[in-house]
Amino acid sequence: MAGGGGSRAKEDDHMGDTGLGLPPGASTVTFPALTLDNGHVMRDVVVAYSTYGELNAAGDNAVIVGHSLTSNSCVSEWWGELLGAGDGFCMDTTSDFVVCANYLGSPYGTTSPITPDPRQADGRWYAADFPTPCTIRDNVRLQRMLLDHLGVKCLRMAIGGSMGSMLAIEFGAMYPGYVKELVLVAGCGQHTAWAIGIGEAERFSIMADSKYNGGDYDPKDPPKAGLAAARMMAMLTYRSPASIKEKFERVTLGGEQTKKPLRHDELGVVAHSNEAAAAALPHFAVESYLQYQ
Repeated sequence: MAGGGGSRAKEDDHMGDTGLGLPPGASTVTFPALTLDNGHVMRDVVVAYSTYGELNAAGDNAVIVGHSLTSNSCVSEWWGELLGAGDGFCMDTTSDFVVCANYLGSPYGTTSPITPDPRQADGRWYAADFPTPCTIRDNVRLQRMLLDHLGVKCLRMAIGGSMGSMLAIEFGAMYPGYVKELVLVAGCGQHTAWAIGIGEAERFSIMADSKYNGGDYDPKDPPKAGLAAARMMAMLTYRSPASIKEKFERVTLGGEQTKKPLRHDELGVVAHSNEAAAAALPHFAVESYLQYQ
C-alpha cells in the first residue's frame, strides 16, 4: 500500500486528491500477464484499488464499483453519499465488501501511459506506446482477476456511473452467474455514432496542440491547451440543456449588445485564455484521456 501525492481538490471537485499516481489509502496488486481484446499481452500489470468493509466467509457480499472516466478508486471521495455504515446506504460497509479498481490506462495507480513499461530496460514510461485500444471488457477481465485474488466468490452488486455503468453492464454480460444485481447510473450499453464523433473531435483537439508532438511530448510541458479544449467539449456533453442555458446564455445589455460569460467555472477553465485554462485544468494525463474519450 502506498500513497500518491498531489494538490488538494477544489471544493466542487469530484475527488479529494487530484495528484497523478496512487491516491492515499489505495492498494496495488501486480498480475504477471493480461491478454487484451486486441491480442496484445501486457506483462506485470499493476491494479490500484480501494476497499471498504470486510469480505464475509462465504465470499458473496462483494460490491464492485465502476468509477467515471477521470475518477480514481476512492469511492468515499466522489460517492460518499452512497457509501457508509448502515442500511440507509446503497453500499453498507457493515454488511458489504466494496471494491473499486482504477481502470487500465487511467493515471491513478493502475498500469497506464505514465507508468514504467516493463519492456524497457531503462524504466521509461509507456507514453504513446501504451497498447491501444483498451476496452471495457479488458477492464472487467482484469478486475475479475483482482476479485479472485481478494477471495470474492460472487458479486452481490455491480454498480457504476457514467463509464462505470458500462463496466457494470459488462460484468453482467461476461459473468451472468457471478453478479446478482446491477445498478446503472447515467450510462449506456454502447456509444452512439454521435458520441463517437464527439470523442474523435476531443482526441483531435489534443493531437492538434503543437506540444503534443505526435505523442512524444515533454512530460514537464504537456499539451495542456489541447487537453483543456477536449475537456470543455466533454463537459458540455455531461450537462442538460437547462444547465447549459444557465451557464452560457448571452445576456442582453440593451439594443443589439450582448455579453458572453467571462468565466466557464463549470468547465474548470477560463474562457478565451489558453494559459489560464491550462492553469485551472484538473490533473489528468493526456495519453490516459486519449485512451477512452
